[in-house]
Amino acid sequence: MPAEKNPYAILNLQKGASDQEIKKAYFEMVKRYDPEKHTEQFMVIQNAYKRLKDNVGRAREDIYIYNHVKGEFVLTTEEREGLPIEELKNEINKLEESLKKSPENLDVRSRLILRLMQRSSHSVKKRLWAEAIEDWQKVMDSDPTHIRAKHNLIFAYITLGYSYAQHGLLAEAVDLWEKSLRMNPDNLPVIHNLAIAAERLPNPAMAQKYWSETLKRWNAILDQEPSNEYIRNCIIEVRRHLGEKVLQQEEGKERKKASAIDEYREILKIKPNDFNAQFKIAETLMEEQKWEDAVQELQKLHQGHNQNVEIMNMLGWALLNSGQVDNAFTIWKRSLAVDPSNTATKDNLVRAHLSLGKRLRESGLYTPALVHFKALLKYLPNSAEVHFEIGSTYSMKGDIASAYREFSITLNIDPKNQLAKKAISALKMRR
Repeated sequence: MPAEKNPYAILNLQKGASDQEIKKAYFEMVKRYDPEKHTEQFMVIQNAYKRLKDNVGRAREDIYIYNHVKGEFVLTTEEREGLPIEELKNEINKLEESLKKSPENLDVRSRLILRLMQRSSHSVKKRLWAEAIEDWQKVMDSDPTHIRAKHNLIFAYITLGYSYAQHGLLAEAVDLWEKSLRMNPDNLPVIHNLAIAAERLPNPAMAQKYWSETLKRWNAILDQEPSNEYIRNCIIEVRRHLGEKVLQQEEGKERKKASAIDEYREILKIKPNDFNAQFKIAETLMEEQKWEDAVQELQKLHQGHNQNVEIMNMLGWALLNSGQVDNAFTIWKRSLAVDPSNTATKDNLVRAHLSLGKRLRESGLYTPALVHFKALLKYLPNSAEVHFEIGSTYSMKGDIASAYREFSITLNIDPKNQLAKKAISALKMRR
């Protein structure tokens, strides 16, 4: 999860700021910090604006940033203009005692609720959140349908949870947000906050639960608003994030990889040409050695990015391992034509020819083995190892003269090569 400073905080904004608010804040700060006098600060401001100025960038940031829920506590004029605090406390005590004696007395219950709401108003003014929450909870216990008490409780839990999260008190924040969620199960900003907090605790199971809930609600929004690019990109970035998190986990690695691929495929349902998601699927299939599936994914990528050498190099190995040897070398040669100086491509060609040569020789197929070993001379003309492999193959084939010539070349390149010396000695004994 990004360690950079929140770009909203840099621009003195809250998450959820509009395009116009972001642009206005940026230009105001640019005026304040001259790029020549405050170069470093100016660059920080510019970077923050770049991260927020479009839907893609903002979504990438927003999935990691806690939602600050706007609102206020709701109290009637009568509830705000109550008795002095000491009188309130005394009357509340008396009314609570009366209600214990007469639980069905609606008049006493009604008066108690009013006094509790009035006391909560005093607590709000002094920012005594625990005391206010306790009074609103008592009101809810007396009247579960009390709209203002319910609203105030939810808003207090959310606001206090946000404050805790900002100060790193994540367990406390989670507790309060989950309390608010029990009262309003569809509060998307809170569900999203819980996903972020659970991941930072860390609590993977809880994080997975709340990310899933967040995605479910974003998908519902997208179904209703297909043109909502911001929500579309939020979904894509969360799927990408979850896929990467899954791949980082060691436990149950094969199952995790399948789960990661599922996340990336979900991205492609929304954004079919997302390069990162396509590449991650192919890369994961390669790691799982599912060569034929990897070939299919890489060929699709290659069609859209036919000059991408990294894709061609991966496709070469997928083709080779799925038995399509000629196609593998064709794609690597094409890669080398695109970028003749690419060392990775040359390395792939060398490794592939060497590996196939040895495999064919072990199977007694000496002539095809020699074709691969000799192909290496194009890339490694002065390699003692390559000439030694060619000599060994000729020796096993029974071509003593050719074997002797190759071992001699090996020694010319590397006079201390003990294997070549022993091989020549052995050949002399066979003559």
